[in-house]
This record gives sequence, structure tokens and C-alpha cells, in this order.
Amino acid sequence: MVRFSIVVAIVVALARPAHADLASAFYDDVRDVVEELIQTEVTTSVVASIEQRSPALGFYMHGTLERLGSPYWGSLSRVLKDDLTVVVADFVYWHLSTGGGDGDIITSAKQFFRCAAPGTPPTAGCARLLSAIHVQHRPLIEVECRRTKPAADRRIACDVGLAVHAALERRGEVRHHVVDALADIVLAELEDRTLADRLRDVLVKWLDLPKDLPTPLLEALGNADLAPALADDAIDALCRDPKTLDELFRDPEHSRAWICFAVSHASLPDALAAKVTITDGKNTLEQRLDFWVIQGELKDFDADRANDDSSFRLLAEAAFDIVCPTAEAAHREGWPCKGARLGTGATTSIKWLGREMTGTVDKNGQFQTKPSRQMTQWVLRFRKAMRRMDDLRALVPPTLAPYLFYPGSPPPDAKAVLRSISRMARLVTELRARWYLWTQDPSKLEELDVAELLHVARDAVAPMIAASKGNGATIGKALAFLDQHAIGGASSIDIGDWLRLVMRGDYRALAMESLRSALDVKLSDSDKPKEKFFLTLAAYLLDSSDGVGETVARSAFKAAAKDLLLSQKKQGVPSAARRWVLRPMPRLSLRLSFNDTYAVTDGDSRRNTVSADWPTAMLAVNDFLGLEASILDPLAPLSEMALRPAGTYHGYEYVLLDAVRPRLGGYISIPQLSRRLALSAGFGARFLDVVREPAGAAAITVHYGARTSLTFDAGIEFVF
Repeated sequence: MVRFSIVVAIVVALARPAHADLASAFYDDVRDVVEELIQTEVTTSVVASIEQRSPALGFYMHGTLERLGSPYWGSLSRVLKDDLTVVVADFVYWHLSTGGGDGDIITSAKQFFRCAAPGTPPTAGCARLLSAIHVQHRPLIEVECRRTKPAADRRIACDVGLAVHAALERRGEVRHHVVDALADIVLAELEDRTLADRLRDVLVKWLDLPKDLPTPLLEALGNADLAPALADDAIDALCRDPKTLDELFRDPEHSRAWICFAVSHASLPDALAAKVTITDGKNTLEQRLDFWVIQGELKDFDADRANDDSSFRLLAEAAFDIVCPTAEAAHREGWPCKGARLGTGATTSIKWLGREMTGTVDKNGQFQTKPSRQMTQWVLRFRKAMRRMDDLRALVPPTLAPYLFYPGSPPPDAKAVLRSISRMARLVTELRARWYLWTQDPSKLEELDVAELLHVARDAVAPMIAASKGNGATIGKALAFLDQHAIGGASSIDIGDWLRLVMRGDYRALAMESLRSALDVKLSDSDKPKEKFFLTLAAYLLDSSDGVGETVARSAFKAAAKDLLLSQKKQGVPSAARRWVLRPMPRLSLRLSFNDTYAVTDGDSRRNTVSADWPTAMLAVNDFLGLEASILDPLAPLSEMALRPAGTYHGYEYVLLDAVRPRLGGYISIPQLSRRLALSAGFGARFLDVVREPAGAAAITVHYGARTSLTFDAGIEFVF
């Protein structure tokens, strides 16, 4: 009713006396005003329909719908992109954090948008979404990933969701969030987040500087068959087995004894310590040599000139140094700190590495043993094995030095760190072989295959997932969506396809699939014109990188807009399919009207009048031609008083009779010329009589009365 009043006021204000014609400026002004009102009315009905059909979409697309329902469409494309970015990121996070459904993105999207619909059965996933958008009035990803610390089983979903949000905004944080996802997978075992952040920094360096990677360390850690040997029980069994160290000294490059050194296993000091017993005449010395002491003495050992004498003397002197420290030796009295040592006949017995070797000093002052060179052989083997450990220790990043190959007591998190860095090594080793998965150019987001990267990372932790204990079970649950595959061939979309659309920035495809799922509409549907209009409008406004041209999107939009306008039959002329229409609203017209009583006052039987026929019954002959009948014209008394010449008038109460205007006419609508105007012609009765007296006087004196006369008219009707 408000719009009707506005149109009436505008038309009456623009109307001129009977001698004025329909100038082009007047026509253009009226047409523009009416078309803007029609646009607002149509788009407002579209907005109301969208919000009613999908309350969740109404929340996420609030900015878009607000501008769509207003005359201000200038920023509509930008706001549509912003809203779409939020809804796609929220949906991806929700899809991943709820397990991925059956793998079909379209089915999952329908469930996502259906959560807010009345009567939807409550589920845990829907309860989380409703709490965010209805209670806190914020996107789900902001509530669960930014405002609070995400739970362990949702951390990866948060990483991917934030990566999607950044990718659609074309920001450089995409790789940052993807690395977070990879790190949360391979480092899930670490409860200490500070320690996990240290390893994450190492992973970033390994990913970004593949040429600088410590290849020997990766070769040792990145073996997929190594995983079972890194379990706590397996490490303890390995390091307590005497065969482990025996294999180390025989083949250091291929032995797994390095695992024991990596975690600084508690069994190593006893297993590698040497017990030295020296008998020199009546003097005897027994001393334990820890392996790091022996390792230190071997730094300056000349392997090229090594023999049994130098080998025995090496350990014997190390034992003497412990008993007689350099700073105290001068103050000590008696053997072994004072006097001769290791004279002829002196023996040195060494229990070391699971065997006992004894050497005796001959008359030449040289240690002799049987079999010969046995002591030399084991000293050199020990030296080679320790150098292998030193080489691996040197490759450990400085930030991890307190945890791996630590030369001291076992660090409490050493085993967990070793397993985590082993998974990192397997991940990086696989990515080195599949280099195309990790682009080095941050600007080329379309080359970033997030789903495949998650597959590779999961393979790195597969043994932990298979064990299904602790964090392994958590990671398995968090990555369950990777096992869900859509069934339906090329017509189905899974999470990998969806993420590739995101990385390409294909807003048009994302919008079409998201909005179709939210509104449950197909392009072939003929009974949902408002939903199809919104779909095609989004496709027309958004950029596309899949080769769909603007012309195609525009044609689809025009077709949908046409269907929408044609669906509004109750507000315009009837069609052949719906022949009878009774309009309760007045039907506005601008007419050239002929009646004999007009000539009584100004000598001209023609008037340009504004009419509001009510109520109107319409009968369509076809879609463009029909008949119409009405009874009243509330504007007729106003027209009579506005268009009559100046004078003295009596009997004003009869002027109200002019509102009774029974009329029968016909109309012709020509949509090719205008969708808002129709041509009409007709005739009817007028019950107001006008009597002028005296007939020839200069001053006009008129008496109104009641008399029936015939009126003919032709003009333009406004179609609403």
C-alpha cells in the first residue's frame, strides 16, 4: 500500500491540465520510478524467499541479501565474494571436523545448510553450528578455531579451514596454515606445544629448503620400515639386547643401534663401559671407564699406527688419569700417581663390549696379547661406531640438540621426539620425490594440492594410526574424511575436488555448488524462479577461472530474471494459462478521456486524467491481449476538481458520485516495448452532471448534479 501511495503521489504531481500532452521526459520519469519500485519489490521477495528457504544461508549471506533487497547494488559483487569466503571456509571446517560424511561434498553441504532449518533432527555437528550462528552470531570457524583453542581432534580441520579462508582472500598465509596441518599430523604425539613448535620450525625449513636437507639423517630416519622399532617397548628391547651393539661395531652404517644413542638410552653407559684391571707387581688398580671417556681419548688416536700396545696403553692411561687427576697428581704419594708404571710383566685386563682381553708387558716394554691385534680391532671398531654417532649428532638441528643424541642422561621426551622427527623425515622424503605437491612459489596457490598433502602426511603416521592408541586414534579420527569417497563418478565432488576449486579461486563454481545445495534447487527446476534468479545472479557477478565466459553467465541470468518476472503473474496482466484475475489493488492508468460534461466548463470534451480503477476483473484472451472491467475510480473526484477551470461551483456533495465509474475495456501488453506498461481503451458510465448557468456569462457558475453519461478513454496502464 505504501508503494501504491508513492506512485499515486508522483503521478498526480506530474499530471498536467487537459491541454498538456505526454512529453517524453514525463514518460521517462514515470517509467524509471515505476521500474525501480518493481525492482525493489521483486528483489525483496527474492531475499525473503532465500531467508525462509535456508536460514543458514540467510545468516552467512546477510550482507549480500541486504544489498540485493536495496537499490544500492554497486558493491554487490564484492560483498558476495566476502560472504561466500566465510560460508565456504565454515563449511570446509564443519565437513572435516564431522568426519566427512559419505565423502560427497554436495550431500554434506545439504546437511550443513539444513542444520538451521526448522524440524531438522538434532545432531552433534548441527548443535555446534547452531550454537555459533544462532547463539553467538558468528561463523563456526571463528568460534571454534580463533576464539578458543581447538580440541586435538579438530586442530587439523581448523588448519585447513583457515587455509581455505586465506586462499579465497588470496592472502599469503595459505602455506602457513597448510604447514600447520602437516605439523599437527606428524607431531600429534607431542603434548608439549613449545616442543612441537620447535619441530614445526624444523619442518618449515626442511620444506622450504629442500636442497639443504640433512640427507644422511633423512636416510636414517625416513625409512618406512623403521616405525615399529621406534615404539617405547621396541626401543627398550633393542637397546638391552647385546647383539645390537655387536652389530653396531661390525657394521655401523646399517645397524639400528643409533636409535639407542638418539634417545640416550639408559642401558648404554653400562653396556659400553670398560672395566680396566691393572696388575703391576704388587700393585693392582681396578677402574671403570664410561664410553664417553673412551670416546674422548680416541679423538687423537692414530689409527694408522694402532697396535695392541697403543690400544692397551690408551685405556690404561685413561684409568690412571681418573685415579690421578692432573691437578692432584703432584700431591699424591705412591703408585700409581708416583713412580714407574706398567713395567715388564705388568698385565692389563679389559672387560669391554662383552669380551675380556688381557695384555702383558714384555721385556721390550710392549703389550702383547693372544690372539694378536684383538684389542686393536675392537678399539678401531668402537672408534668408527662413535664417529658414526657423532656424524648423526652433528646433523641434528640445534633446537633439538637437548632431545636427540644428547650426550648425557636420557631426556624425558626423547623417544616421542625421535618418533616425531622420523615422521617428519618420511613426509619430507616423500615430498622430495613428489616435488610438484609442494610448490616453492607462494603466489601459485592453484598448484597447492592440500588433499594430497594430507594423504602424504597421513601415510607418514600410518603405523601410529594402525596402533590406534592415544594420539594415534585421535589422528585417525581427525583424518577420517580422507577415507570417504563420493560414489557417482564424474558428477560427484569430494573434498579434494572442492579444495582444488578453492585454491584456483573459482568463486563461480563454489557459489553454484554451495547455493544449489543450500536452496536444494537445480537449474532444470521450473517451480523455483526466485532461487534460480539468486543462483544465476551470483554466477553472473562472480569471476570464473574455468573457461565459463561472461556471456554465458549473463544469458543464464537474463533467462532466470525473465522466468522470475513471468512468475509474478498476480501483480501484472493474466496469461492464457490463468485467464481470470481479480485484482484487489487499484490499477493505475494515465488516459485521454472523452465525455460531454467536460465541455460544459471549458468547451473541450477531452481531458488527460489519472485513474485508479478498483476493483478490476481481467480476462486474458492470450498472453498479450485481454478484457478488463472495474466499478470505482477513487481518483476521479480529485481529477474533476484539479482539471476544471476557475469559477463558482455549487453542489459539491455530488462530486463524490464521480468515484462510481463502471467501465469495460481492453488492454494490449507489449513486453518488447515495456514490461511495466500496457495500452488500454474502453468505455463506461459517469454519474456526475455538470450544469453551467447562465450559458453565455463571462464568469463560470456551475451546479453539480446527478445524471448518467457515457465516457470513452484510451491510454497507458501501469503494470504491477
